[in-house]
Amino acid sequence: MNMTRIAGWSFVCALVLLAATPTLAQPAVEVTTLVPELDGAVGGVAVDKLGYVYVADFGSKVWRVSPWGDVEIFVDGLYGTSGNAIDGEGNLLQSSFHGDHLDRVRRDGGVERIASGLEGPVGVTPGADGTIYVTNCRGNWIARVAADGTVSEHARSDLLSCPNGLTRDADGNLYVLNFNDTRILKVTPEGELTLHATLPGTGGGHLIFTGQDLYATTFRDHQLHRVGLDGTVETVAGSGAFGTDDGAGEAASFSSPNGIAWDPVRGLLYVNDYLVPFAQRQQVRPRSSLRRIELPSLLKTIGAALQAGGIEAMEAAYREFKQARPGFTELQMNGFGYSLLQGGNVAAAKAAFELNAESYPQSFNVWDSLAEAERAAGNRERAIELYRKSLAINPGNANAERMLGEMGAEP
Repeated sequence: MNMTRIAGWSFVCALVLLAATPTLAQPAVEVTTLVPELDGAVGGVAVDKLGYVYVADFGSKVWRVSPWGDVEIFVDGLYGTSGNAIDGEGNLLQSSFHGDHLDRVRRDGGVERIASGLEGPVGVTPGADGTIYVTNCRGNWIARVAADGTVSEHARSDLLSCPNGLTRDADGNLYVLNFNDTRILKVTPEGELTLHATLPGTGGGHLIFTGQDLYATTFRDHQLHRVGLDGTVETVAGSGAFGTDDGAGEAASFSSPNGIAWDPVRGLLYVNDYLVPFAQRQQVRPRSSLRRIELPSLLKTIGAALQAGGIEAMEAAYREFKQARPGFTELQMNGFGYSLLQGGNVAAAKAAFELNAESYPQSFNVWDSLAEAERAAGNRERAIELYRKSLAINPGNANAERMLGEMGAEP
């Protein structure tokens, strides 16, 4: 259809650049600054389904930042706002490091105390059944908070050294990042704790599960790392020097990155930075910033895979991307397929449209596009079959009727 062909042209230049590159690495993450300065230090970061980011200042307040960078104070009057998370109803779960308690902040800003008796609570993550898990930095244990506010011990180990960041994977396992070192620990639903990975550097921040990988900050070493569920570690952004430079991968720099949040709909990570160097933190007021990190997009990822390893590699990269980040749309893949078709790579275009049809079998448009690729490949009967399939889903598809007419076939 005409609309999808136009959309496809936007990626042609990118493919030309990829084709001109003899050896391709995995596309780099892109770091930009969303909010250059906030008046406070760095606690946790969380993001809701609308893309609003909640940034704690390790003091009394939490800011709410819009996806385009507008800042407002969401709540004030708390005591040591540290780690946080969004629960299933869209409320903010906020730990108070100095107050040793956990609050629920409703969407209207109202505050409800839901657990007390903690010991320097930091990381927070809700479980699937409404249970809330909290790290206790001073006490070196993981708390389990029941729906009625009852606090019990979920895990304790000598491996914990000021447990800071906390996240949960799809199977209910918890992952904890120490602040005093860079060990990431895995905690099973039964509370069994083992060493999962060790990051480079000397001090950890927070971490988040993105659907397939963990991403973690190193507070003292100014970097962002990707950690596989198999324990592999890769530094994906940050030169290691204290700084505020935007850029791709290690060309960017962080300044004591701490909190981290994941927006699966938009494919974005958010990290807050402490802008004051270590040596000056007792002399000057705290200042921080909010950075936005764009992970490699669907088109960049599968385009690089195609050029590096061919159609089979593209298909594998697509399925891996789909599993980790299901938020992309059929139009993205359709545009990619048309860019390949217009560039003369009919076989790859056909494979791209087949993947799209696999993901969106009820869309008339993806079958129409696949029919066009089959026709370009000289597969007349298959093209007719697919145009008819598209018409069966949408009898108003004038393009399919026209193409069938051109091939001398009945609708």
